[in-house]
Amino acid sequence: MKVISAITLDELTDILQNIVEDDEIEGDYEVFGSTDDSSVSILCTIFDIEFTIYPSGNGPFYEGFALNRMFGAHLDPELLCTEFNSRHKFASATPFTVRLNEDSDDEDVVIIEVEKLVLFCGGVTDQHIEQVIKLWCGMLTHAEELFEGPTVEATDGDEDE
Repeated sequence: MKVISAITLDELTDILQNIVEDDEIEGDYEVFGSTDDSSVSILCTIFDIEFTIYPSGNGPFYEGFALNRMFGAHLDPELLCTEFNSRHKFASATPFTVRLNEDSDDEDVVIIEVEKLVLFCGGVTDQHIEQVIKLWCGMLTHAEELFEGPTVEATDGDEDE
């Protein structure tokens, strides 16, 4: 068993290839960017859930990566993020406002970013990285139900009877 404290893009894609070659897992991935300027991202689709992996540190030897997924924010994004963060300690959800038109506040859109930072300080194994990515995918399934499922409006306790 090999313990690593940094990973190359090839090693990371080998781990992803092991995941998508599993008969029980349906998935694919595509690498974008350049290792020359360390601006690399990997778009992954596993179990019909899209997310992005952003290697961190200076390539070609990365010190970790961030797992990232954006969701649309329905009704009360702060309430949804609070609910997510109280359920999941593995990742965190944060609402962000994206301005589509700089001249108008009417076109602002709120999105929710769910992120998990994976650092290799102290060393990890390929199997550990593979399990973290699988756990991430399972957690995203529940996040999709929360963020994109039936929305629940927040109440202030003053319900009419």
